[in-house]
Amino acid sequence: MKSLVRAYVVTENEFDQELIQALLTRRFGKSAREIQVRAADNKQRAWTTVDSLLSNRRGPTALIVDADTIDHALTMEQQTELETMFGSSARRHMWLVVLAKPEVEAVFFSDRGLLERVTGKKVSELDIARAALGPRAALLKLLPKPRSGHGAKQLVKKLSESDFEKIISSEAFHPLIEFIQRWLAADNQHSSSQPTSARNLSP
Repeated sequence: MKSLVRAYVVTENEFDQELIQALLTRRFGKSAREIQVRAADNKQRAWTTVDSLLSNRRGPTALIVDADTIDHALTMEQQTELETMFGSSARRHMWLVVLAKPEVEAVFFSDRGLLERVTGKKVSELDIARAALGPRAALLKLLPKPRSGHGAKQLVKKLSESDFEKIISSEAFHPLIEFIQRWLAADNQHSSSQPTSARNLSP
């Protein structure tokens, strides 16, 4: 039986989609099946996908994309633009905007020991330097070539419990985890408060 979609997450590429889906599955277990993670072809298409989901009242929706800069002012300019766009389509509590500086994968370069444990490789100063502006490309260079998918799922599986907690507590992922947790908890509370007959009629 197909799970009911409780919330949506939109990313700008398939690697981030796989990464976020793996993180949500590890954090929320089977409940992660109720979160649909979608990949767009680029950042602008991710924006319009979120706006469409909100406009059509499909459900709570989070956007997590690259800021493509480490400049605070430029990041805030993007944030304001997106908040204005989504604010005209749905109430504030229905959406979340996360702009990762400069890219989502930067979080893995915040701890060299963590990076070496999950990649199984010695990380050089050159690798760290490459990651300053292009962490996704630098990370992909360190990861073994996957047999299927994009390697993000295997990356998350290799995280120790403390490494995993560090990742999901980061500036990029903490707001997303909280947003999803809030909506899963709200739906579970709503379901448990319904009479048994009503719950049985739920899709």
